[in-house]
Amino acid sequence: MHYSFESIVDTYKKLGVSSGRTVYVTGNFGRLGHYTTKEKSKVFDAHYNALLALLGTSGTIVFPTHSFSLCNTSKPFDLEKTPSETGPFTEHLRKKSGSIRQLHPYSSSTAIGNQANYYCSDNGLHVYDIKSPFHRMVEQEALFLSVGMLPQHSASLVHYVEFMMGVPYRYTKEFIHTCIDYNRVQTTQCFYLHALYRNLALTRDRNTKIFNHYSEKASLYSEPLGRSFVHSFDMRNFVNKTSSLLKNDIYSWLSTPPEEIERCYRY
Repeated sequence: MHYSFESIVDTYKKLGVSSGRTVYVTGNFGRLGHYTTKEKSKVFDAHYNALLALLGTSGTIVFPTHSFSLCNTSKPFDLEKTPSETGPFTEHLRKKSGSIRQLHPYSSSTAIGNQANYYCSDNGLHVYDIKSPFHRMVEQEALFLSVGMLPQHSASLVHYVEFMMGVPYRYTKEFIHTCIDYNRVQTTQCFYLHALYRNLALTRDRNTKIFNHYSEKASLYSEPLGRSFVHSFDMRNFVNKTSSLLKNDIYSWLSTPPEEIERCYRY
């Protein structure tokens, strides 16, 4: 099934992309099927231009540009040159003029548009702290857009909620890494991730409980595009509803609580 530029605009508009809004976009664009051309750069530009047309000059696009392969290596993270490992669409946008990338060697976000500097400059050292792009997007009621993937399979925002709620199966892990900024200045400093404890036998449920709960309490939107779907939800609303779920069941991200922690509670 083929789709066109007009159908992209129509789909994004129905999902809440509007003038002045911030949109965090992720997913798998290949699952949409055939666009009017097979040239990937033109396909990606069609989605990018559709977003720009709806957001206007006051809107902002944010997207993941992770580079987790650098973890535990001596290879410097280069804001300008290190490629995104979060799919070809994000790498295509990262190279756009005016893009601003967060200085985090493993889990960076990049933004383009009116508030790009606000989201991806002067950030903290932890991927989910109160100066992170995620925290700022939640405060601004950004729209989460998942293209060609169910949001429960693409929403790293869940891990931001885990961090804010202090789940007991994760901890803050420190890494020391060398980075090169846009001015070509090289520095070595500490960065932080919200890591899982290795010694816990964890069984994940792939966000099933979390998104079932959110669908019952709030609006999760879906619209067809090509041979797949695009999904959206309000990031602030999602954080509020998921925080309430974790308040009552701190292990909602897991199928069952880890046995090791269960023993700690019993004794």
